[in-house]
Amino acid sequence: MRNKRLLAAGLIAALTVLSSCAANPNSLKMSESAKAAGKRAQSMVQEKGAAAVVRVSWDGVYCARGRVRLQKVVDGRIDPGPFVEIGQPTGVYGNAALKDFAKLSLQMMTFNLPAVAKAAAVEDIRTSFRAIESGRYIITMVYCDNGNNNAAMGSANLGWMGENGDKPQIPLLGDNSIVIGQGEIVDAGIVDIVSTGSTGFLFGRDTARLAGSEAPQPMREAMKLNLPEVYARTTYTRFSAYSGLLLPESPQPKEK
Repeated sequence: MRNKRLLAAGLIAALTVLSSCAANPNSLKMSESAKAAGKRAQSMVQEKGAAAVVRVSWDGVYCARGRVRLQKVVDGRIDPGPFVEIGQPTGVYGNAALKDFAKLSLQMMTFNLPAVAKAAAVEDIRTSFRAIESGRYIITMVYCDNGNNNAAMGSANLGWMGENGDKPQIPLLGDNSIVIGQGEIVDAGIVDIVSTGSTGFLFGRDTARLAGSEAPQPMREAMKLNLPEVYARTTYTRFSAYSGLLLPESPQPKEK
């Protein structure tokens, strides 16, 4: 039993190393899996009304796994409903967290290496579309995962295992908003976490802001060459600053 545990630990470590290898975002080549992922964007439009992809970078360096957490803006206010994450999210949050964790644990215990490798694989950041409803969205959290070198902005408002809490969501500073149109396949470009300093010497925190930019030309050329039908339907845009948010409504006093 001990030998099996050691072997499992070694396999997991090896898969983690392999999963950190990402496709070159400036290359014109795409793997078959990247092409298949890009083609799924069209079915995502049928599923939720739109599809979107974004990349996260940290001071100009692409994150192997970056994700942006979005909340809808309704009537000028942040909607307290469920969040959505685009980019390269793991999907292990919210109500599905326990189910996903149990499934992955079983695959590890039974040495189902193809399934574990697929779960741990880093998606091609050029084609990692996610299904999303149309509307205006605001960024409340952003993550950059590069293995041992990670960054995050935002304050999680979570209940048990990722369910929404009851505190107001706070938008991040900088280029924090985007509008997704009905029926659109949206390339939202890049969201860069720009370091701006520190709040203090002792017990201080690093500070940052978000800077949005459109997808660079090599990414567009790769889409045009490898996925011409998706490229023809894609709207290229970026996140930008949104100052139209209203203050949260004050709770009404209860009648005595």
